Amino acid sequence: MIDKAYLIESKVIPINVNISDDKVLPYLYPALEQLRSTLPIALYTALDALASEDVKQWSITDSYVSGDKVNEIEVGILKMWGTTNTNSQSKPTTANMIWTETELGTFLVNYVQPYLAHDTFYGYAINSGVNISHQGLQQISNETASPVTGNNLQAFLNYWKNQRDLKRRSMLNYLDDQSNVLDTVSYTAVEASKKKTSFNIRGIGRNVGNDTSKIINYGGSY
Repeated sequence: MIDKAYLIESKVIPINVNISDDKVLPYLYPALEQLRSTLPIALYTALDALASEDVKQWSITDSYVSGDKVNEIEVGILKMWGTTNTNSQSKPTTANMIWTETELGTFLVNYVQPYLAHDTFYGYAINSGVNISHQGLQQISNETASPVTGNNLQAFLNYWKNQRDLKRRSMLNYLDDQSNVLDTVSYTAVEASKKKTSFNIRGIGRNVGNDTSKIINYGGSY
């Protein structure tokens, strides 16, 4: 549903354009697996098929024919639109009868793909500076840069974890509001147990040590 090109071109996360596949793809696959285990299978299958169409941003310089789909923002929300008419220079809006919003597509581009990008980036941010060798885990560094550590690292990771969790909540809340139907795709409600996350992140810093009172608990629904 997303790839490295999406992570870079969408600009929803601050990832370097020069990043290599082997640095980021190991964290993309777990994000997809988590999504697959959360969403109803019929919905996931439909989203995966739609994502393979590689729908592009609407352009005033392009012409469109019946069956074409585009992405375009309306009132601050990125939506996917479909047309049954040949047209050009006709911007998709709710009021424009030439275009019809594709609800499944809007769910994909405005909720699912941003969530996947944030989940991938969070995994990358935690692990990208670590190398696994025959000697065990090693911190990667070079002469011109030093790894972020201590409270700065904790603040960075907490920020991006919160952003990821916000995207996940928005995605699941959107589904709850759709009465188990997106366009022609019917799906069962997401199980309550699959909406819950619960895990601990130990604070990082000189004064934390083994003090269990400094363990941060993240849990609850969504």
